[in-house]
Amino acid sequence: MVGTHTFLANERVHFGAGSLNKLEEEARPYGRAFVITGRTLHEKTDLVRRVEVLLGERHAGTHVGMGEHTPGSAVEHAAGEAEASGADLLVSVGGGSVIDGTKATARQLGYPAQVAVPTTLSGAEWAHRVGVTDEAAGKKSGFADPGAVPPVVILDPGATVFTPERLWLSTGIRALDHAVEGFLYGGDHPITDVTGLEGARRLMELLPLSKAKPDDLQARAELQVAAWLSYFGPLNTPMGLSHELGRRIGASYGVPHGVTSCITLAPSLEVAEETTPAERWRMLADALSGHPAGQVASLVRGLGLPDRLRDVGVPEEEFENIAGGFGDSKIDALRILNAAY
Repeated sequence: MVGTHTFLANERVHFGAGSLNKLEEEARPYGRAFVITGRTLHEKTDLVRRVEVLLGERHAGTHVGMGEHTPGSAVEHAAGEAEASGADLLVSVGGGSVIDGTKATARQLGYPAQVAVPTTLSGAEWAHRVGVTDEAAGKKSGFADPGAVPPVVILDPGATVFTPERLWLSTGIRALDHAVEGFLYGGDHPITDVTGLEGARRLMELLPLSKAKPDDLQARAELQVAAWLSYFGPLNTPMGLSHELGRRIGASYGVPHGVTSCITLAPSLEVAEETTPAERWRMLADALSGHPAGQVASLVRGLGLPDRLRDVGVPEEEFENIAGGFGDSKIDALRILNAAY
């Protein structure tokens, strides 16, 4: 095996219960720290206030309202507020949309330092790809920029207890989507093959446990690590049609990306089986303890998550339009959409 692995900017990951306290230490080298978060976390929990207290005198302000699918207008507002505050450190507190919005803000401001405090399992903190929604067009675009990746990530399970069950579990399926499609489309790789399959195995085991015992911080902590393993080398890990369809459906029809993975991953695997080498398919099946598409579908149903496009307001008559942007993959995209309806 011959290849090249390029590392992204993640330098330190603090993980486990109580690791949020590491934020005070991480902020010491900086003068002005600006927090970016969502409205619900700010208004209905004490998590953002705890972050502000840990930052102490360095806290220069908080942008509240980085919404789902990272609206471009929210990025503009956050960048303006952070610049006016003189921030040299951005702290994101929230799910994938908040973390993507903070990465987009950092790029706009010339790459100040970042610390990410994720509250879901979506994995945006590891990725150099950033999705930003053009609200007028109702479409998600964005950019790929390794310089926008946060150098420091804090995985504290205590930061996730406020996350609604459906969001927590569905972003776990999003993490599984990372693991599965990364393995299928990333090619043979000595590191990410191992981390991806182990992440997938753990997610299959731990997501039902977390649903059964939502207050189990150890299970939440282990799920955070499982999601990390699932997306361990994203610069070297291309994704497939489940992800690409999810991006299109998510922004156009207001469907959260965790939910799009719940709907598209199993039918995408039915299509992928036809072209995946037998040995790699067997390795994936071993990690998932059975036929990949069937195991994913069973997991989604067992977690009580949506698994049909009709249930999230995506009309069947739009399928041709959705699949039209997939070029040579249009026929496969239509097969997946029809199977998912």
